[in-house]
Amino acid sequence: MSNLTPEEQLILLFSRVNPSPEVVAEAERILKEQRVDLAVTTKLAAMNGVTPLLYHNLKRLDLVPQDVMERLRSACLLTLGENVRKAGEMIGIITRLKEAGVEAIPLKGPVASDVIFGSPGLYPSSDLDILVRPSDLERTKRALLEAEYREDTVTDERDMLRGTYHLTFRNDRYVLEVHWTLAFRYFDIPSGFWWEDTGVVEYEGTEMKTLSAERYILYTVFRLYRHAFRPLRFLVLIAEIIRKYQDEIVWKKLIALAHSYRMERLLLFTLRLLKETLGAGVPENIVQRPVYGYGLLRRLVLSGLFREVERIHPRMLLFTLLQKTPFDTAGVVLRRIFPPSSEIRLRYGLSAESKKVYFYYLMNPVLMVIRKR
Repeated sequence: MSNLTPEEQLILLFSRVNPSPEVVAEAERILKEQRVDLAVTTKLAAMNGVTPLLYHNLKRLDLVPQDVMERLRSACLLTLGENVRKAGEMIGIITRLKEAGVEAIPLKGPVASDVIFGSPGLYPSSDLDILVRPSDLERTKRALLEAEYREDTVTDERDMLRGTYHLTFRNDRYVLEVHWTLAFRYFDIPSGFWWEDTGVVEYEGTEMKTLSAERYILYTVFRLYRHAFRPLRFLVLIAEIIRKYQDEIVWKKLIALAHSYRMERLLLFTLRLLKETLGAGVPENIVQRPVYGYGLLRRLVLSGLFREVERIHPRMLLFTLLQKTPFDTAGVVLRRIFPPSSEIRLRYGLSAESKKVYFYYLMNPVLMVIRKR
């Protein structure tokens, strides 16, 4: 990490729940021996959603001015309060769906913060996300409408069903995404795959289904890839899943599953990146597997984490090199340039009846390059 600034190094060192004594010592050395701009550090941490972890670890050291620590503490308390409220909402949703005969798996978010990170305030959540079986979508929809959620009407539901992998519901306080699969477009993984080897966790007195450790990793790796490897908290989540389920992960099985669905190259790149930047507990025999173009893509990831990125599509084009073969990369690129009409309408916010879809279809190759995120 020698090409990173002291502020960037400090954030990577302290974006983990339990840093080793060696990591803490290195962070202490940076704070004592280098000119660390704490205003820049806190800004980058907030941009990457890792402020709670930074604060959690800086408390170990008496090297940061009290006013800075107080500002970090206030931000952490806001995250804690919001996560507690969202966790209560998630419990209510899971309970209501059970009563409607629907099994649902909560994904990431406030439950993940508590179960995986060991504290409800360490992982800031955005939306609420659940996974249901495709056959349960209608029952799920009815139960949510009865709970005073309303379906997002910005886009046509038929386009959402054809062009993406979730439906969006809202009430006055929360946004809920209902998924029926956890990967799409880039990888062809059947929806039933995610329900194999599920487990159960008790959270605040409510039993909830969980993904198997291997599938949880594959889902979060896909999500990271889809968001062009940013922000940092997405990487941190995978690293902490590995830490939490270290004794349960069957690494040969994980690699075999990734190979079956043409995700092996993407998985190996991500695991090596996690080992090098966040000290994730990935076995050496996996980290040592060669990934062509690793150095270039690693630099691309790090620059995206600590710089403002306005145009995400050109970066995503480079990340398609993590597809299994050049033919897979070409297929993804062609699908992005010449997608189905439903995807064009979703991408540019067009109604199902809009005739502008033809114009946007023709202009899509240009808009992908020049359009801001």
